[in-house]
Amino acid sequence: MSEVAGFVTAGGRSSRMGKDKAWLEIAGRPMIEHVIAALQPVTTSVSIIANDSEYARLGYPVLPDSQSGIGPLEAIRISLVNTKGPRALLVGCDLPFVTPELFKFLVSLDGPYEAVVPMSANQKLEPLSAIYCTSALNVVHNLIVSGARKVSLLYDRVPTRFVRFEELNHLAGSELFFNNVNTPGDYVQAIANFNKNLEHRVG
Repeated sequence: MSEVAGFVTAGGRSSRMGKDKAWLEIAGRPMIEHVIAALQPVTTSVSIIANDSEYARLGYPVLPDSQSGIGPLEAIRISLVNTKGPRALLVGCDLPFVTPELFKFLVSLDGPYEAVVPMSANQKLEPLSAIYCTSALNVVHNLIVSGARKVSLLYDRVPTRFVRFEELNHLAGSELFFNNVNTPGDYVQAIANFNKNLEHRVG
């Protein structure tokens, strides 16, 4: 199994939340720290993609976007440019329920793929909980230069392994993996879900 570098993207505007959601606390620590904790056992390094130097206090390299307003394609580009090994695991800061087991499973799907992209239970692609190969960098760069913004265009152009939710749902906590926190209501629900899971483990 080849080495994988971890990247957390925290460059979003958090416009629906009204504040930087990465710092919202769940169980006494910011959401972004939950994501980092899930990445660390699986990756050779962790970096944060963000334009705010405040993230440096977490103790990891902070990589700014070169261009704003592009979305996931730019996050993919930044991760691949800064990956020393062959693969990057890119995760959004607003996914506090991802686990090392999820990432170990994705990393284990070795093959002739340049992207490994999981799908949620409702068959939605999860481009910010996915693996990308450095061999896809030129395609990503060319898409951005051409004005493309849809990350699905990348999957049309490189060998991509789509991981259906049915392949993941044997993993503990799978029902919450892709519950991202975008709004105040999502945040309240995330806290409730965390507390429920905690009670279940204690019980």
